[in-house]
Amino acid sequence: MIGDVKQSLRVCLLSGGNSRRMGRDKALLRHPSGGVWLTALVDQLLPLGYPVQVLSRHREHAQVLAARPGCSVLLEPPPWNGPLHALSRVLSPVPGEALLLLPVDMPRLRTAVFHQLIAAWTCVPEQAAVAHDGQRLQPLLAVIPSGPPFRSCLDEQLERGQWRWMDWLMRVPHQPVLLPAEALLNANCSADLAALEQ
Repeated sequence: MIGDVKQSLRVCLLSGGNSRRMGRDKALLRHPSGGVWLTALVDQLLPLGYPVQVLSRHREHAQVLAARPGCSVLLEPPPWNGPLHALSRVLSPVPGEALLLLPVDMPRLRTAVFHQLIAAWTCVPEQAAVAHDGQRLQPLLAVIPSGPPFRSCLDEQLERGQWRWMDWLMRVPHQPVLLPAEALLNANCSADLAALEQ
């Protein structure tokens, strides 16, 4: 079964935001382990052995990742309406595949955390497995199955011009997966950078 799951899983790293609150491109911030946030996360994803795709509107991201085999970059055309719209560009309408999705602004994520999330999903593959830090869901870190109801609910919501991720998530079957809170630190502004350094 693990072999079948491996064939049906792929990875998408969302890296197309405009980083308004940070004031500069978060994906290109220096990472303590070397490189930048974007390359550091890709280097944690590649050992999983699944195809890794980065979805971004920034051509610089493709240039930064050009030397990493096993990783492709999909340049997202306008309009850019947030992560739910981005999900519609990568989530297949056909059942039988799942997407490990994550945002670029969780720079403490490590391979072991991805393994935990994937393992939880394989136990209940008909549900999305959504990261939980012990206090709240971290919905942009998730394994999301393809096909209905996940893709059909997504299309219906976007057709109504509704862009809130949590509105969509509450309409599809999902399970929270408790993961280490320190790994899920989400950095959106300069104050968050200080917390990361600590």
